[in-house]
Amino acid sequence: MVDNSTDLNLFELLGASEESSEQVLTLYIPNKNKNGEEIRNMNRWIRDAQKVLTSIGGGSTSMPPADGTWLNPESKDIIREKTTMMYTFIDPESFEENIGLLREYLHTFGRETDQGEVVFEFDGKFYRIRKYDQ
Repeated sequence: MVDNSTDLNLFELLGASEESSEQVLTLYIPNKNKNGEEIRNMNRWIRDAQKVLTSIGGGSTSMPPADGTWLNPESKDIIREKTTMMYTFIDPESFEENIGLLREYLHTFGRETDQGEVVFEFDGKFYRIRKYDQ
């Protein structure tokens, strides 16, 4: 096990640039709406999210859809869905420059695909959006 308190210089030892990234932004993109109906054009939503994340971190990684569930608080139905998780390690300047683009994507996805909530994770915290911009 590597002890982080040592003076191990991974930049030098591995030839990496000294510009490391520490904060991760993860989007959760479900394939169903709040009533359990499949979303059309999922490829479009995935591509759009990848563009946003790439603008924020210089690239993105998408995981294969995972089995997920969501409890609809109105109907009390458990919605079973396939959720694509995608993430980027952010560049702080690019994150600030593109925060409006991220907000627009998240709110448009929520509104146009009839989501009960849109969720994302940033820097170890989980966020929920339940009211969408017009």
